[in-house]
Amino acid sequence: MFERILVAIDGAPQSQRIVALAAEMAEVGAPHLEVVCVVDRAFALPQPDVLDYPPAEHEQHEAQALVEAAIAQLPAGRATGRVLAGDPARTILREAERLGCDLIVIGHRHLGRIERLLDPSVGQRVIERAPCPVLVEVRG
Repeated sequence: MFERILVAIDGAPQSQRIVALAAEMAEVGAPHLEVVCVVDRAFALPQPDVLDYPPAEHEQHEAQALVEAAIAQLPAGRATGRVLAGDPARTILREAERLGCDLIVIGHRHLGRIERLLDPSVGQRVIERAPCPVLVEVRG
């Protein structure tokens, strides 16, 4: 089945369902789960606690807390995680390729035509370009 699953979260309420879905997938086999949370490059700290920029520190700490909380909900010893910086879709796709993932678990929100023009969906971009299957938790 799947040996390596990338679980992409962003702190939205849907993230809990994404983690639960990944946990269900882990019950089917014995995959390694890699949890990622991507922060905007403007809020990324090259070395934690080196730069005194409170908004970036807050963003980094929040993202790290999300990753740690997700790992705590997944099967012990089978999940690791990282906070990454960059464009969310590109960063998720690059990490999936780098890790050789068999599956990406991600959320997706339905957007209207104008919303898609103003704020393209990360989930849609990942679905379109993924190097592997994508399991989507759809926000209702």
